[in-house]
Amino acid sequence: MLFTPAINLDFDSESGDGSDYNPFLDQESEDDSSFANVEVSPPYSTSKAEPCYNIDYYDLCDSMIECRHCKAFVWYQERMDKHKHAANPKCQLCYGNGKFELPFLKHPPSLLSHLLFDHNPKDSKNFQSNLRTYNMMFEFTSPGAKLDNKFNNGSGPPTIRIQGQTCHHIGSLLPPQGQTPKFAQLYIYDIENEVANRINGLRNKKNIDPRIVQNLSNMLYTHNTHAKSFCMARQRLNQGNVHNLKLRLIANRATNGRVYNQPTGFEVVALIVGDVDMTEERDIIMQRQGGTLKRIDEFHASYLAYQYPLLFPYGEDGYRPNFAHRDLHIFDNNSRNKLTIREWLAFRIQTRSEEGKTILSSRRLFQQFLVDGNTMLEGEILKWLRNNQSKLRVTKYRIFKEEGD
Repeated sequence: MLFTPAINLDFDSESGDGSDYNPFLDQESEDDSSFANVEVSPPYSTSKAEPCYNIDYYDLCDSMIECRHCKAFVWYQERMDKHKHAANPKCQLCYGNGKFELPFLKHPPSLLSHLLFDHNPKDSKNFQSNLRTYNMMFEFTSPGAKLDNKFNNGSGPPTIRIQGQTCHHIGSLLPPQGQTPKFAQLYIYDIENEVANRINGLRNKKNIDPRIVQNLSNMLYTHNTHAKSFCMARQRLNQGNVHNLKLRLIANRATNGRVYNQPTGFEVVALIVGDVDMTEERDIIMQRQGGTLKRIDEFHASYLAYQYPLLFPYGEDGYRPNFAHRDLHIFDNNSRNKLTIREWLAFRIQTRSEEGKTILSSRRLFQQFLVDGNTMLEGEILKWLRNNQSKLRVTKYRIFKEEGD
């Protein structure tokens, strides 16, 4: 028996059929056009922000306080020191009051910067209105979940209800005989018709601009570590003299995560010929052709970069497990000293003048990213519950005993 929070069991648990359906993207639903003309311009003043009052609502105004540790812009009401006249308020949520240190994300490549931040050109408006679709066309992994759509009866806003845990899958290097390539296979198979293959894989492609697809493809092959790694695998396959080639997707990194978050090609993949001798726990082995879909572990360093290539255009690492906090003397040895997913997400979704704003400026794709991040957080909690059953049972027994006494 596993002690866990109560869950809803109204419909079947997650199926294992490895569906390629994206639960966060409905091609028939309204697009992102309502976000197309939203200006994203963070404040750069560090002066104290006073609340703005209105007859109908209470407005906190812009986030104008700069965190002393990570330079994130936060609201004055988010300070740790609650006394009114804190001259240099401390912030907890964005940086854990200096407990952990992460590298900033780089500014996006010039093409992506143009598409995200230039609101007048036609191609930028098209991209901003269909950002989730463009991202889906370049995903390396396919999301899967058991969906319940009985609430979407047209009487309210669209609702997604999921039973079980969402997951990301990845298949083989080449599609089965007679089938079209999908997801990561598009980086390897029939590269001469890559743009057409990516567009034809969509159910609704009337608003997709092939020139944008081609430009994004060139951008990723130039800047994205994972796209370049799959390109290397494609070149090896095209040599034709290797029949038992496999691709190992490496989960762990040897570099210092406080300084580096953009891995090199040799850190993310390894080409294997023949049998696999030994791999790490979260490593994924992609077969040449055939086989079942493999599930990417939520704690794989490239878990988010595989799913959101347009949010992480350089292939930056996401959350790394067992990432230690900074060695500061103000923290005692008995406190928790590992970075959590919640802390990593809280750091990544802050606005900073010195950091690229690709994630924050991606409109509904950013919202999808937040939903995915929350499922990672819940997965971390469930993992803790699973690995600490003895402590939970002792605690429950102790409560019963105290009530009995």
